[in-house]
Amino acid sequence: RVAAKKPLLRKQNVAKRLAFAKDHVNWTNEQWGQVLFSDESKFEIFGNKRRLFIRRFEGERYKKYCLQPTVKHGGGSIMVWGAISTKGALPLKRIEVKMDMKVYHQILIRHVLPGGKRLLGRGFTFQEDNDPKHASKLCRGYLDRKENAGEVIRMVWPPQSPDLNPIEQIWDHVDTKIRKMCNTSKNSLWVNLQTAWDDISINTFSKYINTMKSRCQAVIDAKGGHTRF
Repeated sequence: RVAAKKPLLRKQNVAKRLAFAKDHVNWTNEQWGQVLFSDESKFEIFGNKRRLFIRRFEGERYKKYCLQPTVKHGGGSIMVWGAISTKGALPLKRIEVKMDMKVYHQILIRHVLPGGKRLLGRGFTFQEDNDPKHASKLCRGYLDRKENAGEVIRMVWPPQSPDLNPIEQIWDHVDTKIRKMCNTSKNSLWVNLQTAWDDISINTFSKYINTMKSRCQAVIDAKGGHTRF
């Protein structure tokens, strides 16, 4: 069997992962239901690097219906930002410029705070990873002010922990959907991404978010190391 590939965890991050898991393993589904989970992801027009197996007859190798289309340099991609909760998701946001702290700051102002309060109510908990732009003085300062005002609680998230974030499985879900659609341009890819995102049911969001106890327990069992998630 081929070994699974995961990034090497720094020793200090192993400790932070373990501490987070121990602090949150006894949270109830109701508590996790007050969390807005967020992340960014990139989708490629012809980004399928997996091998495609088909059934064909002798002499059909290069027939159009037996080919997997490819485009040099991937054919272009789209970066998106999304956020989910057990009450639903915020509209998918297309990132059309370089995602820096100023762009992310506007996402916090225009999407996270109003959208989170609409879905979960004032004082909801917001999850974000430790990307440098998220941790910038501009963005953290904004969230700190809003937290002091009682509008939001920023969850302190451990570094190198995508396995703890249920939105990762939602990205996989979206990816599976759009691979079955016709994505010939960035615009068509974006339309299909929105369709795939909007079609996800609240039950699906809840199914993955309700695994948070198991995710935390898995981190504890791994002593802060990688998990199956």
